[in-house]
Amino acid sequence: MQWTSWGVLMANSNPPKKNQAFVTYVCVRDATDNLSLKSTPTIAAGDFKISKDGGAFANLTTLPTNTPASTVSIKLDLSATEMNADNVLITWIDQTSTKEWADGWLEINTTA
Repeated sequence: MQWTSWGVLMANSNPPKKNQAFVTYVCVRDATDNLSLKSTPTIAAGDFKISKDGGAFANLTTLPTNTPASTVSIKLDLSATEMNADNVLITWIDQTSTKEWADGWLEINTTA
């Protein structure tokens, strides 16, 4: 399991496998109170990006969703193509000027 600044990685396979679709959940911190998790965060295209093996960042294919609704949980649904790397880095940066939630990251190391 990998740790982020937000907690332990919970996933559909452990360890995550290279070139296999992968679902996991993360939480974001409230930008106004970095000690609290943000409930029902607004997520827009461009907020969550992926870098594979140190390559250029790109938007995730599937926009993350607040799942279950009205909670702090955000579902990341990564495709097999997005997981086709030894090291996958997901970053999240609120692109709005009001900054509803704080920046964060998740590193996923895959296995064969």
